[in-house]
Amino acid sequence: MRLALLAVSALFFAGCAAITIDQQTVFQPKPSVTPATFDLEGIDLSVRSIPVADSVSVNAWHLTQPSASATVLFYGGNGFYLVQSRGYLQALTRPSTNALLWDYRGYGRSDGSPQADILREDALAVYDSLVARPGVDPDRVLVWGHSLGTFLATYVATQRDVGGVVLENPATNVDDWVGHLFPWYIRLFLGVEVDPALKKDDNLKRIRGLDAPLLVVGGADDPVTDPEMARRLYEAAPEGNRELVLVEEGTHNGLYEAPEVQQAFENLVEEVSPDPTPASEVPSSGSRR
Repeated sequence: MRLALLAVSALFFAGCAAITIDQQTVFQPKPSVTPATFDLEGIDLSVRSIPVADSVSVNAWHLTQPSASATVLFYGGNGFYLVQSRGYLQALTRPSTNALLWDYRGYGRSDGSPQADILREDALAVYDSLVARPGVDPDRVLVWGHSLGTFLATYVATQRDVGGVVLENPATNVDDWVGHLFPWYIRLFLGVEVDPALKKDDNLKRIRGLDAPLLVVGGADDPVTDPEMARRLYEAAPEGNRELVLVEEGTHNGLYEAPEVQQAFENLVEEVSPDPTPASEVPSSGSRR
């Protein structure tokens, strides 16, 4: 049996003997932004320090504009940093919305060190801090998660009142994600153990009980999160207010720039804020589940 596996492996790797490394692979520049260099016209950026669990504070940027009719609370992927978020700063405020983005504990200027269980509590604390601000209506708050951040977005959406949910490059659950990243023929030779704390996250289970409008966005060529997982999440969500956008040739980053994603996001914002009253003039209901 072992000889047979070795023979199959030899044939497999023999067919992949040539690996091309081009300059685009080596150099991956990312433009940075700071509060001092932030320059989106008509939008104010304020830096906030938000207390979360264990006497830790996380660094957040709150973007506001007078005509905003909703607010987006963003949960980034495992490589997200505020100083590299120029694209999201533009995309999340493009349909006249406010936005709150933050660095996870241990990232950037945020205190502490990241742990899955504590990050979930941090995610709730950041949400609670946002809706406690004057003029922020929970029913006009959209939680947007990217990649790993989709687990936090669905967690918050099942624990608090939200107006809508956006899942960008989502995974169904950790087991499916690991299975995609490490196919069976790799796991024959490489043991993969996942921390039990990470296995608690399951978007597929949470999405079935979601009662808010949902937008699922996937990249057809995403090598990190299989677009089929985006499709499965869409199909598992309650019928009605749900939409699936699969971007052709889309990969794991930058899908917010696709015109079809921008249009779907604008449609969701309009659904959450059906009347023209700016979010800054809407009294906060302070409601909770």
